[in-house]
Amino acid sequence: MAGSSPGREDTDRIQEQANGEEKQQLNQPNDVGRDSSRRREGETEPKTGDAAPPMRQQPKFAFVTGFLARLGLDAPTIIAMLKGALAPVIGLAIYQSDAVAREFSTFGYLVGIIAVLSLSMLPRGKFVQTLVFNLLFLGVGAAVSLLILWSALQARLHTQTTPDDPQSRPAYNSSQSAVSALWLFANIWIVNTVRAKYPSLNVPVIVYSILTNISCTFSPQITNNAAFESIVRRLLTAMLLGFAIAAATCLLIFPVSSRVVWTAQLRAAIQLSRGAVKQEKAYLQSLEREDMFAVPADICAATHLNNDDSSVDDKTKDKGKNKAQPEPRSTAEAKAVKETMFNLRLLTSKIYIDLPFAKRDIAWAKLTAKDLTTLQELFRGVVIPIHGIGTVIDIFQRLAEKRGWITTSETPLEVLAEKNEDKRVWNEVMKQLHEPFEKLSDAIDEGLQHAGMLLEIIPRPKAAEKSENNANGSATLADVEAKGDLVEPGDPGFAAALLKRVQSFHDVRGTILRAWATEKGLLADNAPLDEVNNFSFSQTDESQCRDREQLYVLLYLETLMEAAGESVLRIVQFADSKVADGTMARKRLIVPKPKVLRKWIKSVFSDEDKGQENNADLFDTGMAIIYMGDSFALKRDPEHLPPANFRERVGNALRAVSKFFSSAESAFGFRCACATLTIGIIAFLEQTHVFFQEQRLVWAMIIIAIGMTETSGQSIFGFFCRILGTFVAVILTLITWYIVDEKVPGIFVFLYLFQALSIYFLLKFPQLIPGIILCMITQVLIVGYELQVIKIGIELSESTGQPYYPIYELAPYRLAIVAAGCLVAFVWTIFPSPLTDRTWLRRDLAATLYLLANYFSVINETLKSKLKGTGGDRNVKGTPAHHLAKHRIRLFGKLMMLLPSLKQHADFQRWEPTIGGKFPRELYEDIIQRASRINSYLTLLSYTIGGGGKGTAGMTITDSLDTACAASKMNLASGTRIFDEANSCGWRDALAVLLANISPTQHSIICTLTLLSNALQSGHSIPPHLKVPRPYELTRQLEALGATMTDGDDNNGNGGGSGSSDASTDATLDEVPSGKIRQGHSLLDTRNMTQAGYAEFAVLQVCSLLVCDDLDGIVESVSKLVGVVDFSYRVDPSSAGTSTVGSARVSLLGAESEGQGGKGKVD
Repeated sequence: MAGSSPGREDTDRIQEQANGEEKQQLNQPNDVGRDSSRRREGETEPKTGDAAPPMRQQPKFAFVTGFLARLGLDAPTIIAMLKGALAPVIGLAIYQSDAVAREFSTFGYLVGIIAVLSLSMLPRGKFVQTLVFNLLFLGVGAAVSLLILWSALQARLHTQTTPDDPQSRPAYNSSQSAVSALWLFANIWIVNTVRAKYPSLNVPVIVYSILTNISCTFSPQITNNAAFESIVRRLLTAMLLGFAIAAATCLLIFPVSSRVVWTAQLRAAIQLSRGAVKQEKAYLQSLEREDMFAVPADICAATHLNNDDSSVDDKTKDKGKNKAQPEPRSTAEAKAVKETMFNLRLLTSKIYIDLPFAKRDIAWAKLTAKDLTTLQELFRGVVIPIHGIGTVIDIFQRLAEKRGWITTSETPLEVLAEKNEDKRVWNEVMKQLHEPFEKLSDAIDEGLQHAGMLLEIIPRPKAAEKSENNANGSATLADVEAKGDLVEPGDPGFAAALLKRVQSFHDVRGTILRAWATEKGLLADNAPLDEVNNFSFSQTDESQCRDREQLYVLLYLETLMEAAGESVLRIVQFADSKVADGTMARKRLIVPKPKVLRKWIKSVFSDEDKGQENNADLFDTGMAIIYMGDSFALKRDPEHLPPANFRERVGNALRAVSKFFSSAESAFGFRCACATLTIGIIAFLEQTHVFFQEQRLVWAMIIIAIGMTETSGQSIFGFFCRILGTFVAVILTLITWYIVDEKVPGIFVFLYLFQALSIYFLLKFPQLIPGIILCMITQVLIVGYELQVIKIGIELSESTGQPYYPIYELAPYRLAIVAAGCLVAFVWTIFPSPLTDRTWLRRDLAATLYLLANYFSVINETLKSKLKGTGGDRNVKGTPAHHLAKHRIRLFGKLMMLLPSLKQHADFQRWEPTIGGKFPRELYEDIIQRASRINSYLTLLSYTIGGGGKGTAGMTITDSLDTACAASKMNLASGTRIFDEANSCGWRDALAVLLANISPTQHSIICTLTLLSNALQSGHSIPPHLKVPRPYELTRQLEALGATMTDGDDNNGNGGGSGSSDASTDATLDEVPSGKIRQGHSLLDTRNMTQAGYAEFAVLQVCSLLVCDDLDGIVESVSKLVGVVDFSYRVDPSSAGTSTVGSARVSLLGAESEGQGGKGKVD
């Protein structure tokens, strides 16, 4: 998962899935691009004789290869398994040395345990970060342990009446035990409070807890200074040796840098993107014959929380039951696109999380840290439009729902006829789109391949073995001749060729629009698009509304396709520039700058960056803790004003102490301390302290330190996982010990194999990490103790008061102790009141909605600054545009981390017992799905108005319009004015006025999201009659502006010809005298649909429609969860004047009115 090495293995698994899906798409009969791709690669038509030899060689290892692929045993996984199992085995094997055995005595097993906790298979950057904090906490823990043992010994010396006998067990001293218990409780409380506050310190806190637990429980046996110094020194040395072995294993044996992991993730993401484009092409081609409105709603889910095929919406379920028509073949393509998009989103979030580790890494590489940042932003610019193309599935499904086109056997004939007519038009449009998108998708695929090869992310293909087909070389000559002037990925002139292919798609867009206009009767057959009828869509005519929706969706699709091609062109140009400036010519030592290191140290203890992006924790299962900002969940004190003088500031500091002890983090630390003392109290009582030492109950305290979690769902799941993991460890330990007849070399061999097997499950099933780690530790603990007895003898092993047990008795004892520790941890997680995963899920959902409101607000401010010209250049640091772009990317990254975290909480809440009413899982999943989709649409809006990020041009309305306006002014000075350029100035001016007019609408979206976030966070009901913005507000406002364009000398109403007539500037009604607005037409007339602003405006309109639609659904779902405030006063007419509350149609708020369009209870 994110923040740990398993994330890399998930990446490899996703990459294999993407490659499989890519091959599946390439093998489909309708993939007409296969033969053209072969011809571009210089191949001739496939021949049976040429293809036969490799087909005969393939079955030799097909079974073995397929079996290994099914298990996920690729080369990186096998290396990680063998490498990760090496450190604990070395830690136990080194104890066989006489010098080591004399040094550590009975603490030798700690070397192997610390080696396991270090997890040496982590990438170098994450391992070093964890190691630094482990050493820091270990040093502090050793100092604190000395203080604890010394203070406890002083209590003993000041209270004992008779001196201790060195030849017998030390006498019990209550003062010494009480001091040790108090120190232990305080230490566990404080350190676990820090653990809850900063999740990246999880493992260091566990190391600290192990040291303090052992020291404090040994304290009652300490009678002099030399004894406690010896114990602390041996504990410290053993742990340091464990860290040293793990560090040597990580850094010297098959070292893996964080940069390599990040590059592997980016490689997988590129392959997924290439596969996604192929799948989208297959889906769009299937729409040439299939019913695009028949896609089931359940595949439109954005988070795939459901394991079954049912939708989370009850209405959709009912519709699905009554569905009589067979499932169309396009459904399979739609499901494939959705699944790939979901995996691509997860992988994009991992790339974002691991980028800081890659930038901090010291590497012998070619690309600098700045290049990695630019590359990530460029790739983000590619993913966004590709993902946007896939949203057409949601669009068609929503259109079908809103128009009642989810047909059954009882659907009226007129509805069927209406639907079939729309289907026929779309089938024809998709046929026209077939060849252009075929060529563009091939260009995108080859462009990504070209960039990946030049930047050495994707390996270059091996030299084609074409000479093997013909021994005399004639086949090679034929291939060279067949290639001709075609440019392939990796060739020097590929960027210029790609530019031509992208430009050709731009040129052919008019053909597709002409086909649509012809179908709608707006254009005569074979007539040029300039002769389209001047037609404005009516807001009241239903058929014209449908035609407008068709045009917007078509422009939306075309614009995103072109944007995807342009984004790939930018990443290709970046790759070529790195080759041209010599960056890719040789490797160099990449050392992070001091600024990067300072930011890293600061970020670890900063609220802003305490999430997964700085978490190198092996116990991380993907649950993000995201800093929302000071405005979220921070309530101002209504009883105190801000401090104005020194005395008031001191008072605030005193109140901060109370605030600390009442915080959720302190409550978790207190629970951990109580759980630890539940077992630890046995070591400090006179009647039981001997029993504690003999039965090794300190291990139960260590299990509590490892197993305590903040939520009950994780605790229940972890309880069963840890019990199962320990049971498996007992079985594996007995096999390890007896299968080789207790021979030490054979024991190490089998221990190594079983440790490697455990690491395989750790890599492939990250949700089982707690149980697997405990399984590995238990194996090391049991085997290490028995090897210790063999090495130093039974007498010395029992010198600490722990009797010797043979392995067949020790293993079950360990299982019982682990079970007791897990049970205590579970009890204190849910007692006295549990913090459930359902509560955490609700809070995370509230945080998601808050971030969406913040995201939309930043997008709104970006558009304002660009249209007003106050933003400046976003590539120049310090400008408002630069800060806004940086803030947008940060919010995007937080949302990408938080949304997968919701899935983890939704999965864990299944383990929580339901007491009382059922948990409304369907409503929560519906909110998660809609919030995820809103995030996608807002990201597309951000990309449309703000570009792909720092260093990229992006597909922006204002950028394209500014360029056109500048060209228009230059042409005006020379006496020539082009219609398109003048209209671009009109679009820009109209959008500037439009933005001011729709500000209340945009504020309404932000206010609604913030209100819903607060309702979920606090559980308070939402107000009645909550209005949601209407979807076509942008269109209505733009038409209301009266933005027109007058024709100068051309009075025939056909002034749209390019270059055939002059046109005056566009203006609003307020800016142009009424006498000059003659024979003009609106910017939204059909003859303007080829203009630059029209297409981008269509993207804004479609995204706004989708956002408003999902926002309406979220309001409905949240109102069902938290309720709606009802202030109504009603009179029951059947009660003969008796006044009641909540029973009649008359209300103090007024009767129902047609214009009342809001959510909540309407009286």
